[in-house]
Amino acid sequence: MNAFFASVEQAANPLLRGKPVIVGGGISKRSVVAAASYEAKAKGVKNGMSAWDAKKICPDAIIVVGDMPKYISTSKAIMKYLTNYTELVEVFSIDEAWMDVTKTKQRWETGGENGEIEIAKAIKGWIRKNFHLTCNIGISYNKLMAKFAGELKKPDAMIILRPEDIPDKVADVEVSKLCGVGRKLEGYLAEMGVKTFGDLNRYPREKLVKRFGMAYGEHLWQMGQGHDDSPVLPYWHETDAKSVGHSYTLPKATSDMNEVKSYLLRLSESTGRRMRHSAYAGNVVHVSIGFGGFKFWGRQKKLAEHINDGYDIYKAAESILDNDLMSHISRPNSRPTPIPHDGIRFVGVSMSGLTHNLDQISIFEVNENKKKVLKAMDEVNDRYGEFTVERASIMDTVLQKKTGMVTSGLYKRF
Repeated sequence: MNAFFASVEQAANPLLRGKPVIVGGGISKRSVVAAASYEAKAKGVKNGMSAWDAKKICPDAIIVVGDMPKYISTSKAIMKYLTNYTELVEVFSIDEAWMDVTKTKQRWETGGENGEIEIAKAIKGWIRKNFHLTCNIGISYNKLMAKFAGELKKPDAMIILRPEDIPDKVADVEVSKLCGVGRKLEGYLAEMGVKTFGDLNRYPREKLVKRFGMAYGEHLWQMGQGHDDSPVLPYWHETDAKSVGHSYTLPKATSDMNEVKSYLLRLSESTGRRMRHSAYAGNVVHVSIGFGGFKFWGRQKKLAEHINDGYDIYKAAESILDNDLMSHISRPNSRPTPIPHDGIRFVGVSMSGLTHNLDQISIFEVNENKKKVLKAMDEVNDRYGEFTVERASIMDTVLQKKTGMVTSGLYKRF
């Protein structure tokens, strides 16, 4: 999808169309740009920069507070539509997916076009008609090259890369457009003189192996040749989760541990609910705390039994804060503490050591009654929405605000 979050906001609000739009959390120095419309990108706004800097670059930009439920709903509808053409749909992110139409494309072939091209045209038309959005579609002989093709020209493009097009057709394209080449790897490759796909294609295999090791060096060389044998893993293909958790950046820094714990409780409840929904239980709880200057502290604790009750998760996490974090702060001669004077800004909790479908009957009636309460609560929340039923102690701890548009120079919470 093209500038997905920003484009969804423009589609939902005609007043935003054709104008520079930034999706973020406001215009404070701590807010970052989650997405920018092409009108804003043309002025130099980039994803990840601070909203404050973005407004300096583009003073007429309109900042819209992000609305994840809206983006998720749109994404789900689009991903569901893709399964009309093949069941082999692998969701890569909220706005991106692979499709393998090798065995189904013949159904859409016409006298003038191959089936994959007809499918691409139909997808683009349906998305435009139903959501007033545009997308890029890359068509190629494997996942790596299909995604690469989709990055070559934006927005609203359809690019085809065939085996005979490699490397000449894309020799001058930046190597950073290859899936898996992030900023750090891009820097390492640049030091070796590899800046384009053509450079990587010609680079000796043995030198890549020497620099990056046998496994990853070979992987990079295969990428440079346009090779990728990884299958498209369909939407129903699931792998066991390694951990389940939630985190949250507070609206403003705080030194009030009771406030921190109230957020921790809500995050723990959300984590427990997700675990129960997927029939997981875990016995390792991990707590993360973030401070000013992007400094973080984290500890974990192994429990005697597997749990998935949010309150049990919270009590274990709270004990980590009380016993580990607070004692560390209070030791005057301890190593330099990561906690600055401007307080706590980030809270996270996760569970690992997961086991699946573990539902042992307890000999204690109170434990079985607790399971029944959790089941009833989950059924109500499944039907009427998250936190319809919640603990009274976290009713005032709101993690998400309703969406709103932030005009120039004004940040108002809705």
